[in-house]
Amino acid sequence: MIARRLLSDENEPLFPYKRPMTKEGYFRKHEYVYDEYYDCYLCPENQALSYSTTNRDGYRKYKSHGYICCNCPQKSKCTESKEHVKPLTQHVWERYIEKTEDIRHALGNKEIYQKRKETTERIFGTAKEPHGFRYTQYIGKVRMEMKAGLTFVCMNLKKLAKILVMRNKKSLLFMFRVENLLNKVNVTEKWCLT
Repeated sequence: MIARRLLSDENEPLFPYKRPMTKEGYFRKHEYVYDEYYDCYLCPENQALSYSTTNRDGYRKYKSHGYICCNCPQKSKCTESKEHVKPLTQHVWERYIEKTEDIRHALGNKEIYQKRKETTERIFGTAKEPHGFRYTQYIGKVRMEMKAGLTFVCMNLKKLAKILVMRNKKSLLFMFRVENLLNKVNVTEKWCLT
């Protein structure tokens, strides 16, 4: 998981807010309190959702007891299950996600996050739309690495040419030389991928 890797490398990740995917009118996950000592969740009615299993994807599953929840006054906000059981999942690395949430709410990080759309996301947007990175056009890792490499070289040359033009109008000549060079090379799909 990305959050775990970044935090273990002592980097501070700044992830975007992810809206909870809960039906409207139902309790959200943050309304259930996790008790680390007993390894269970407590529902808003103070009943335990005990640990049941861990699946292959690394999610720990917690379940309420149907015989307790069947008479609960908040059951309509909690579950639609016929067995009156409320399931809840927690990833084994959930604590890393919680740390990234704390980092996101820390003082000054909102301003840093706003700069992200000016720098990083703009580059990925350019690669995704005009350069066709929304979907892969080639089969195989080697072919896609070749396409990605050539695309990023072209994007960097374009960026360099714009910087040089802004600094000095005489450097416009550089841009034309690069364009002529690329036209002479005539980069074709067959040349790149064989």
